[in-house]
Amino acid sequence: PLESWGDARAWDGTVSLMQPMVEPLYEGRTGPEILSLLSDPKPRGGLQILREYWQGQWKAGGAAFEAKWERALIAGFVPNTALPAETVTASAGAAKPAPLAPSGGLDLLIRPDPSLYDGRFANIGWLQELPKPLTKVVWDNFIAISPELAKRESIRNGDIVELRARGRMISGPAWALAGQQAETVTAYLGYGRQVAGAVAERVGYDAYPIREPATPWRIANVSLARTKRQRQLATTQELYTMEGHDFAKARTVSAPPIESGKPQQAFYKPWPETGYAWGMVIDIDSCIGCNACVVACQAENNVPIVGRDQVLRGRDMHWLRVDRYSKGETENPDTRFMPVPCMQCELAPCEVGCPVNATVHDNDGLNVMVYNRCIGTRTCEAYCPYKVRRFNFTDYALKAPPSAQAQYNPEVTVRGRGVMEKCTYCVQRIERAHIVADRENRKIHDGEVRTACQGACPTRAITFGNLADPHSEVSRAKDTGRHYTLLEELNTRPRTTYLAALKPSADEGKA
Repeated sequence: PLESWGDARAWDGTVSLMQPMVEPLYEGRTGPEILSLLSDPKPRGGLQILREYWQGQWKAGGAAFEAKWERALIAGFVPNTALPAETVTASAGAAKPAPLAPSGGLDLLIRPDPSLYDGRFANIGWLQELPKPLTKVVWDNFIAISPELAKRESIRNGDIVELRARGRMISGPAWALAGQQAETVTAYLGYGRQVAGAVAERVGYDAYPIREPATPWRIANVSLARTKRQRQLATTQELYTMEGHDFAKARTVSAPPIESGKPQQAFYKPWPETGYAWGMVIDIDSCIGCNACVVACQAENNVPIVGRDQVLRGRDMHWLRVDRYSKGETENPDTRFMPVPCMQCELAPCEVGCPVNATVHDNDGLNVMVYNRCIGTRTCEAYCPYKVRRFNFTDYALKAPPSAQAQYNPEVTVRGRGVMEKCTYCVQRIERAHIVADRENRKIHDGEVRTACQGACPTRAITFGNLADPHSEVSRAKDTGRHYTLLEELNTRPRTTYLAALKPSADEGKA
């Protein structure tokens, strides 16, 4: 889309003219140009096709067309092209799909992958390495089965299973998923492509061959058989229960406010106040685990893709993770999602542990990294109780091809091998706001700085701002009865805190 001429319609039908930002990187051709190659006596380029089409639509030529064309390019849209609103009514005689009759076998559900959808995004490495919301599996799709079925058939995670229905068969690694209905299995689209580009080729299994035209999303009476093969699935989270802890808290609406512990004494003097104290509050009740924040952080901060093998070694590089915790029965678990960036601790253990002073506190209270000081001891990672620091084992970014390097954010350092990386609250955006505010001789306004994860969140679960301003949105969020601090007993005094999830009043008294 950034290389080609074209047009598109907005939600109301208004036509926008698409203009290229760069020359085609690999001499690619658009759909209209390919059609022109096949049908025109003399092939036409994208710009020529677009100009000739609108010249015919406007029935204008010469200077009149050029003036109208120039105005449309400058404005970005073609005036007076909105479509009239349509009034539609449901037809009482519309055919309804016949429901599937109950069967003695398993029901197969076929669903788009939560990251790659139907496969159209399969060649995007960011999405291949994006953890699935419920399983945190990357670089693979799997066949989801219920824990009951897994126990009955002696199937472990990663065992290759075969699904057969009406003479069609697919096979893929199994995954026992809490909440999966006992007699159903789920296959995910988007993988197993044979010709798709360097990233997507031959990744995962192809679920399309088992689909049926009449019932593309559900197939009854499917047989499942375990094979002797196995594939280790790469996942970024191994444990999905809180093991007696209460990290992702939940409370009823009528419950009393969560009480914070008494401030503990510290060995260190408090940091001097500068008028800014950046902080973040994350509402667990609003988080749906979509991982949009993870991709936004990766794009904004030049976070590299490491590949399946490195993830299997525990070397994933995401600066922000979304932990998934489940409580209750496996048939119907209470699932909560908890985004975990750097906590930006006031009393940060990583700062104490670093032998070369590479991780330091700045004047605004941020825990920042000085990359050219880091010598890769990884002491800070060991000292961090939240495990939010990532070590760059390889030159993931610097070895990227020029086309990939062109996508890097120029305001953020591209890190080489052997340094520790972590969330910085998008410090480049904070500094940009500082420059504007200083130039205008004022303070930074509330809401003027929005982190990448905050801006991408579709449910507005993330609030960011200046805690030194008692009227800021983030300060008001901290004053609610659901506010709490993760691992408060460690006395790290993090700037990133949480709002507990809400649960039904019928659960009053339950954890």
